[in-house]
Amino acid sequence: MDRESFIFYRSFYEAIRCMPSDVQAEIYPAICEYALFGKIQKSLSEVAKGMFTLIKPNIDVNTARFENGKKGAQYGKRGGRPKKKTVTGAYVLTYEQEVEQMRNDEKWRITICEDFNITAEEYDKRLSRFLDRCNDDKARKGKEHHDSFVDCQSHLRYWMTKAYPQQQTTANQSIPDNSSVPFPEVGDDFGGMDYDEQ
Repeated sequence: MDRESFIFYRSFYEAIRCMPSDVQAEIYPAICEYALFGKIQKSLSEVAKGMFTLIKPNIDVNTARFENGKKGAQYGKRGGRPKKKTVTGAYVLTYEQEVEQMRNDEKWRITICEDFNITAEEYDKRLSRFLDRCNDDKARKGKEHHDSFVDCQSHLRYWMTKAYPQQQTTANQSIPDNSSVPFPEVGDDFGGMDYDEQ
């Protein structure tokens, strides 16, 4: 179990430095002999033997970590943990099939139309544009389909928020008349007069 180095904690030093010089002269070589070569000195005084007994478990733990690390290094040389096996071919819908499925799903259509405040006709137009976008991705990235149908639906939602950002007001929304909103008169007080006082 020969080692080139070992961990020597500050607590070892602080405990040993409180000992008399002759005990220090015994304990330092005893620690080094044990940590580097695994040899326990038999001829220690009672005080040095007591100190060594307190330090030995820490050295043992660090030696075990060192030995386990050497085992792990062997596995690393061989490539490490085997790669996870991936299930291939589990999801195979093409972009066209995905869009057709979303077109035929009444519940999904209603949800999207309500969320984006669009008509069914507008939804069909946007699905066609989405399909064009997906086919562009196929040409650029070589990706044949989404990872799952839920991924496709999420992509549609994201794409619609980017391609058709919601406007603050639309033509059929009315802007409130400012004359109907009461505005307090400015008085000497901070913030004007209270409505209760008028």
